[in-house]
Amino acid sequence: MTDRESLEKFNKIYDETYSRVLKFVVCKCSDMEDVNDILQEIYIDVYKNILKNKKQIISYSYVMGIAKNKIKKHYSLLYRLRTVSFIGTKEDDMDILEKVPDCTDPESIVLNRCDMEEIGNYLKTKSLNIQKIFYLYYGQDLTIKQTAYALHFNESYVKNCIYRTVKELKAKFGKEHNRYDR
Repeated sequence: MTDRESLEKFNKIYDETYSRVLKFVVCKCSDMEDVNDILQEIYIDVYKNILKNKKQIISYSYVMGIAKNKIKKHYSLLYRLRTVSFIGTKEDDMDILEKVPDCTDPESIVLNRCDMEEIGNYLKTKSLNIQKIFYLYYGQDLTIKQTAYALHFNESYVKNCIYRTVKELKAKFGKEHNRYDR
């Protein structure tokens, strides 16, 4: 298998597994800032395994096994020092804005980078449960039911967390600066 074939195999596995692995990692992490690091480590290992053992068939369960090991490893004392921003890089701001429904008034969603950073920093002060709920509901576009199922929470708890936090965001940042209306 050539390097190109290995890369194509990796891309196929990545496309087939990323969404479910991301949800798993978000649900298992004890700090939302660890999600990106763990995902990167998982898929680096997947790619290394493809290069090392080109004939091996890599399935979703194989990738999940790597994910479980990486989460355990990450939370050992040696790996607790690394962090990644919850809100992401500045380029991610435009990706966030693209997820706003078409029916939303464009003037009501114009946010500058400072506002997005403030909102992201505010969300970091909330409980881990709220961070996970917001990440899955807004970042991954899951429904309330899907978010509750993924996190093993009651739907009413998820709904209450979303509505209460959105109300806080509106009070703190003003209704015109709130992208969390759905």
